[in-house]
Amino acid sequence: MFAEEADVWVGRQYGPYSIKELLGRGTVAHVYRAALRDGNEVALKVLTPFAEARQEIRSLFEQEFELMVRVEHPNVLKAMQAGVIAGTHYMEIEPINGETLWDRVQSSKAIALPESIAIVQQMCSALDHVHHQRIVHRDVKPSNILLDEEGDRAVLFDFGLAHDLDGPPPPEGRVYGSPMFLAPEQAVGGHVDGRTDLYSLGATLYRLVVGSAPFYGERNELLHAHVKLSPPDPRGAGVADDLAEIILRSMSKAPDDRFESGADFAAALATVQQADMKPRRRGLLGRIAGRSS
Repeated sequence: MFAEEADVWVGRQYGPYSIKELLGRGTVAHVYRAALRDGNEVALKVLTPFAEARQEIRSLFEQEFELMVRVEHPNVLKAMQAGVIAGTHYMEIEPINGETLWDRVQSSKAIALPESIAIVQQMCSALDHVHHQRIVHRDVKPSNILLDEEGDRAVLFDFGLAHDLDGPPPPEGRVYGSPMFLAPEQAVGGHVDGRTDLYSLGATLYRLVVGSAPFYGERNELLHAHVKLSPPDPRGAGVADDLAEIILRSMSKAPDDRFESGADFAAALATVQQADMKPRRRGLLGRIAGRSS
């Protein structure tokens, strides 16, 4: 059904759904705003013909839904139901009016520091819950974080690459994730756990407060940088010592040197907030290492 020219289907009927608007398009799936017969609106994620023709992608799409329904958290996009209509897989998800964090930083290069920290703290809470469900997202990045129009809620979405730690191990040596934000162990196709997502969240925080990503380059250059290079010190961009130390710890090459959990990461950021985010020289990492390692 859904052709590569996704706009063609706006205004048409898809099972019980009346397609109102194209919200986003990709190689694997398109997302639409749709209305049910009772007038309630939902977001509808639908596989493209390219993806529908590939068993591996169909299986990942089904797994994505199964993992999302295991997660019940206000900062994680909710999936309601999934199925197949007219030979096309779909997923009904929570509709959110807003924009992605990536759209926000692209439209206005800098986001106020308190807002940046609040967004990342919400993601810490979301990831803490996700990890307790034995799920690793594996693709935490600004374009997978939604901000609602009111500006007080950030939501993690797109579990298409998520890994169930209680399921079969992923193929060794295969790289999953977005090169600009992925952890060193992802870059070499190694073992992942919750601390892998916290590295990516740290790289996201770096982008928010510094105004540029930790590393730039082609795919292989980025993979090499995450494995071998230290990111430029955020203090060089005027970031206060304590916040810079938090960012650098979250992006440690070795998982054991990072925060142990999203809760620990959030607690460190709360310390920065309590100090009104003024530059200080007291070595926050030394104070929190004991509870986070």
